Amino acid sequence: MKLSNLSSAQLNQIARLIAKKETLLTRLVKIDAELAKFEGGPLAAVTSAKVTGVRKARKGGVKLKDSILKALAAAGAKGVKVGDLAKKLGVKPGNVFSWFYTTGKKNSAIKKVGEARYALTK
Repeated sequence: MKLSNLSSAQLNQIARLIAKKETLLTRLVKIDAELAKFEGGPLAAVTSAKVTGVRKARKGGVKLKDSILKALAAAGAKGVKVGDLAKKLGVKPGNVFSWFYTTGKKNSAIKKVGEARYALTK
């Protein structure tokens, strides 16, 4: 079925289903992270082909957290822009923003030093 043939009600239903799917995938990633804590190993790869964000975020087995912290340490006090960091790590900027607002928020050494710019302070 072509998108041009869909009604607005069908498009709304598709949008709701996609949002629900993204919510469930986010929950699944969090559950995998919790399970990995018990295993003592890295985040287990999710077998679904649709969950590519997890695989991209790992960048060769290195967790996104480690990659971001290393980049922040290298940037110094001037910090690094989220867009530049996302390009360097090969992930979407939204994933990096999300990381700063969730995981990064728990680290008191990470400070917002400008618009979409973060730095590591010690």
